[in-house]
Amino acid sequence: MAGQSYDAVLILSFGGPEQLDEVIPFLENVLRGRNIPRERMLEVAEHYYHFGGKSPINEQNRELIAGLGDELERNGPRLPIYWGNRRHAAEDASGRDSSRVGIRYFGFQLVLRMPAISGRHPEGARGSGHGRA
Repeated sequence: MAGQSYDAVLILSFGGPEQLDEVIPFLENVLRGRNIPRERMLEVAEHYYHFGGKSPINEQNRELIAGLGDELERNGPRLPIYWGNRRHAAEDASGRDSSRVGIRYFGFQLVLRMPAISGRHPEGARGSGHGRA
């Protein structure tokens, strides 16, 4: 892909709940198909409840996107920035789905942070590169 121009930047993240009523559905989704006892899931939920049900990673991603947007605006290239959480479509700041606006090539930054529910951490927790949408 030498010389390939990019259509957008994609920030990929694990994501997390934004409010109390999203905590259990979020954790059930994350743990689907895994043999994690419900009691352990409820223990992890308590960590989210301690912070009002809001995972800090989403705000951290918003700050990253704002800073990157400022940098691209000043120094280029001027590209839209999309943010995708695990199991969610990549959207730009206006909520537009990247696949619906003709995005073909992304430069991306991967930001994965996984709660230690199972005691294991994901391999390659951070990375960068490029790819096709």
